[in-house]
Amino acid sequence: MSAGLRVGQRARRRDLPAGGFRSEEFRGASRASPAIIFICPYGTSISTLRWAIRRIRRAGYHVMAYETTTAVFMAGDPAILRDLISAMRKDLESQISRLRSEGVTEFGFFGSSLGSFILYNCIGDALPALRWGVFNTGGDIAQGMWRLDGARRQHVLRGWSLPRLEAAWADLQRPQFGRLDGCRFVFVSSRRDTIAPLDDITPYLEPMRRAGAQVSVLEVRAIGHLTTIVAGLWQAPRIIAMLRS
Repeated sequence: MSAGLRVGQRARRRDLPAGGFRSEEFRGASRASPAIIFICPYGTSISTLRWAIRRIRRAGYHVMAYETTTAVFMAGDPAILRDLISAMRKDLESQISRLRSEGVTEFGFFGSSLGSFILYNCIGDALPALRWGVFNTGGDIAQGMWRLDGARRQHVLRGWSLPRLEAAWADLQRPQFGRLDGCRFVFVSSRRDTIAPLDDITPYLEPMRRAGAQVSVLEVRAIGHLTTIVAGLWQAPRIIAMLRS
């Protein structure tokens, strides 16, 4: 049994596969509890964020949590991000199908930092079951990664520049959503986030709205990227309740 779960509840854990991610499942109080896809920030493990997962579960949700490999940025190979998103989409599709067979009828998500960007590429036609969710920070993935000193150095060593990286990830940064009618999303951000500042979100709102989604931005008080993420995680139950209402 995973630490933090109550007696009678269970977590399913799988080893890190070739796809570059690991998942852990935290059962809700009821088999029919709404399910939330929870993707951790870059470089952060599920175990580190058990406190946030517990808060979401206590609010009445079933949580399917994911963590990702640090190689997505530190290997200096832009193809890893594309492969990671593709592998995670396939896994999410499988998990949603399984959960539906077990009685779950409602699916949402909460992604932070890199997790937010992955889920940005999983809505609409990619995974139509995800009808609402939280992007806990957002913006241009190439520019955000370029602001990480270690990751930038690894890419420069392998001949990458910021313009080349932006071109390599252009279709991921501007995915084709299909229709998002009736979907509800919120971006959480801070003006003092130096990696993914609030002003960087604006260009990504209108394409979602044109596709039919209701999209809003929630500004939190923070002093950097990490504290912005933590502020969003701490407020997760309230933000999710706001979306569902």
